[in-house]
Amino acid sequence: LQPLVDSVAARLPTWKAWLMNKAGRLAIVNSVLSAIPVHQLLAFAPPKKTLKQLEKIQRGFLWPGHAVDNGGNCHVNWRHACRPMEYGGLGIRDLERAGLALRL
Repeated sequence: LQPLVDSVAARLPTWKAWLMNKAGRLAIVNSVLSAIPVHQLLAFAPPKKTLKQLEKIQRGFLWPGHAVDNGGNCHVNWRHACRPMEYGGLGIRDLERAGLALRL
């Protein structure tokens, strides 16, 4: 499962996140960084540790614009950010819940 985390992390250097505004980074998190793991989530249930690593990459890219979030840079609780936009969230896909829904 480390190759999955590495493939998501390998996408980050190609984008200059520090030059993007938060809306642009949110679009990339929603379209690319959330889409890559979904194919793996269809096949099997990865451990929570792997999902936490992927969420850490997403948080780091979204808030400070770095590859990894070391804490203190997040503006909103991650569970709140994963809520649908209709309910005041940012519409980011919660990987754990998405994987559970895909395997039902």
